[in-house]
Amino acid sequence: MSDAERKPLSVVSKLCYGLGGMAVDMFWTVLGAYTNIFLVEVAQLPPLFGTSVVFGGRAMDAVFNFIVGPLIDKTDSRWGKIKPWILGSGLLLLPIYILVWYVPGVGREGKLAWYILLYIVLMFAKTALSISSRALVAFLSPDSQDRDSATVYRGLFVLLGIVTGLAIHGQIVALYDKVGFDPCDNSTNSNNNTNSTVDSTSLAELKAGYLISAGVLAGMTLLCILGLVTGTTERRDISKTSQQDHDQPLVSTIWAVMTFRPNVFLLLICFSVALPLSILLGASVLYVQYGLHLPDQVQNAMLVLMVSAVVSILPMGKVVARFGKRIPFICYQLALIPATLALLFLPVRSLAPLFVVSVFLGWSGAAAFFIPWAMLNDVVDAYSLQAGRRMDTVFFSVALSVQSLTTTLGLGLTTIALEIGGYQTGACVQPDSVGTSLGILVSVFPAAFSLLAVWLIWMYPITEDRKKEIKEGLENRNTPDKADPIRTMSETLAAKDQQMSSLSDVTYKTTSCYEKPCVFHGCDKTDIIFTLQL
Repeated sequence: MSDAERKPLSVVSKLCYGLGGMAVDMFWTVLGAYTNIFLVEVAQLPPLFGTSVVFGGRAMDAVFNFIVGPLIDKTDSRWGKIKPWILGSGLLLLPIYILVWYVPGVGREGKLAWYILLYIVLMFAKTALSISSRALVAFLSPDSQDRDSATVYRGLFVLLGIVTGLAIHGQIVALYDKVGFDPCDNSTNSNNNTNSTVDSTSLAELKAGYLISAGVLAGMTLLCILGLVTGTTERRDISKTSQQDHDQPLVSTIWAVMTFRPNVFLLLICFSVALPLSILLGASVLYVQYGLHLPDQVQNAMLVLMVSAVVSILPMGKVVARFGKRIPFICYQLALIPATLALLFLPVRSLAPLFVVSVFLGWSGAAAFFIPWAMLNDVVDAYSLQAGRRMDTVFFSVALSVQSLTTTLGLGLTTIALEIGGYQTGACVQPDSVGTSLGILVSVFPAAFSLLAVWLIWMYPITEDRKKEIKEGLENRNTPDKADPIRTMSETLAAKDQQMSSLSDVTYKTTSCYEKPCVFHGCDKTDIIFTLQL
């Protein structure tokens, strides 16, 4: 094993790899939380148009995941396989992200076309950046422990990106939001129409606030991307193992990945784990407002949840390093079940119990931010051992497609819950049934899927013992001399031949025999022993 292979991955490299998670989730969280509000209240599009843009963008995200992964896998440039995609997609994404928050001076149909076009390009750039920055971990080190440790840092920075993005955007937009609009104030809303109460000056200031926030977040994203590119080293010796079968059809490649048995279990685990998180991060905001009647504490409750998750990531990483992935993951998922069910029984307008439950939700839910991705590294190694080549980017792209699916499904379930509860658009007071339906959604559904995830994790075929076998198999395959003693003996005898030229006939005879393993034509045992003694 070479010195480069023995050298552990430095903390600086792990931190810089983590910056990739912050770069993606910092702006992606803001898009998910504020796009609908911006399109309806600032861009003044009809709600149906805004919903079409959001769901259309999510759908394109899932499609691009299947396309971009194989494209990255086929890349082979002088700058590496992954880093050209990170830098190229990042530079494309930044100006598009700023333009998404710009309101063009055209009619409704023109605005709809503008945002649909921008969202298509944005989803392509976001998908390329997300896949390449995540898959980079496979090309940083051949050691699975190093990759798992780097994945923990990535999970930490993902959570930091979520908190940072929401905090920066919320604070900047609040500074420029001079309207102070209250839809239940009849003096300012005689027509019960939000857009009619916003004068042109206040609306222009609000538009400026969104653009300034976009510029700040774009600048921070650029710094994270530059840190990721300059602070990590892509191992070309690892990427060489994925430079085969470039002519394999795209559909065949994706099918091979999706039908690989350990990956089937992992994708089901990702779905069962990500859907509760998607519901909690989306519908819980509405539940706190309409179910617990604490609209002024929504941001504080989300902040407590995210801070709890951030604090728990590093200790959780140490637990996983000590006890493996499966058992701790099962424990954290089991802990999530009572925490989600507790939401349904919280007393109305009671702040302290809400904060306590938020702490437990953040602590138990944080496992989903890095353990599935660490398990994916093991799946890629298992596939590499079986198939003889690595397809890291394809595996990551398929996993991200499942994540996009769960996010879209979470939005859809929230909409259905509001519809079942009898939500009245524009109404000042919502019926109690809205809070009840949202309470069931944020408690029963996450608990049920978490229980399903526990069973799937238990059935997951790559145990710690199997992981050790895979690691040994890959090491033996990468060091053929260890597995081929005949070849080693032949090279030793050839070297002896050069040193002992006076006995060249005997040595040549013996070496020739060893070049044909297990076939000793013309050699007897005495010749071989005599040569070895020399």
